[in-house]
Amino acid sequence: MSTNPFTEEHELLRQSITKFCEKEIIPYVEEWEKNEHCEKSIFKKMGEKGFLGVSFPEKYGGGGMDFWGAVVVIQALANSNIAGLSMSLYAHTYLPLPLIASLGTPEQKEKYLIPALKGDKIAGLGVTEPGAGSDVAGIKTTAVDKGDHYEINGSKMFITNGNIADFIVIAVKTGEGLNMSMIIVDTDTEGFSTIKINNKLGMHSSDTAQLFFENCKVPKSNLIGQEGHGFYYQMNNFQEERLLAAITGTFVAEWSLEKAKKYCMEREAFGRPIGKFQVVRHKLAKMAITVETCRSISFRAVAEFIEHGNKAETIITMAKAYTGEESIKVINDALQLHGGVGYTEDFGIARAWRDARLLSIGGGTTEIMHEILGKVVLDEVEHTDKLSEESVKA
Repeated sequence: MSTNPFTEEHELLRQSITKFCEKEIIPYVEEWEKNEHCEKSIFKKMGEKGFLGVSFPEKYGGGGMDFWGAVVVIQALANSNIAGLSMSLYAHTYLPLPLIASLGTPEQKEKYLIPALKGDKIAGLGVTEPGAGSDVAGIKTTAVDKGDHYEINGSKMFITNGNIADFIVIAVKTGEGLNMSMIIVDTDTEGFSTIKINNKLGMHSSDTAQLFFENCKVPKSNLIGQEGHGFYYQMNNFQEERLLAAITGTFVAEWSLEKAKKYCMEREAFGRPIGKFQVVRHKLAKMAITVETCRSISFRAVAEFIEHGNKAETIITMAKAYTGEESIKVINDALQLHGGVGYTEDFGIARAWRDARLLSIGGGTTEIMHEILGKVVLDEVEHTDKLSEESVKA
């Protein structure tokens, strides 16, 4: 992979999204954080500029770019230091919409995908439940076949955009075991309701909700793909979500490092900038190494994803596991270098620290990532041993 994967087209996008963030997002960060939600109009503004679907096909209203285009947008949002809004935008674009784009019917794409990429409709994804998070197979929300419609009962937990979405793609049980399906539910459906989740540590500007389904009648035409295949659809869909988390962690850590470097050269103690002290220089050096390592593994994961799609699961899982933990350490060190002012909301580093804590939890905890990778590592050992045995016999 080239050390610089960005083309001239990507750079033009970078200029455009950076100017947009400076005008339409950064001036409102404090207001949205205080109000604990972003304005729904920002989705429309992003859609009008084409920023929501830069990596979606042009025939659906997307930009037709590769995933590096999405990386450019992620970096601009990270530099705006409003991870709550960023999460709402990602939960709208990159969690439910790829399912509709790849598996949806022409009618579903016309009714849901195209308006969502324009920002005319807001979307969400509902998988997590009060008793089932990373364990997707443990969900209990059911969709019972009633002939011309499904009747849905159950609940979902910690759903981003749950209160503001126009439709939500949800995972439901349609049979025993792993017999699950993905179904689009319009939020004006009778029997659907939400409760806002408050008192979050971070991500204050994102909307988070608990969803309730009480005898919700949903048309059969809202089924995505084949009935009973939802578990496998969502397992594949997780890869894009985890890749987004890895890239986000990388860029927030990079932003925090730059903030710390600048502050350390401005703040003086004992007659000189604190950045002139060896202990500070060494801390900054270690932070820089970690950021570069996060970038390397994340960018490799993007390259593998572009070439192999969801088959790049192993490197994506590694990137999610590594950056989810290490980026938090960089941000924590950046706060430490800011001293007392870092502990206030005035410099923004405290918000970055609070928001980043979700990186090792959302989209699958670090522990789940390690469990997935542990199985991969052991499978490789067993495969090597088997080949060795066959070689000896030959």
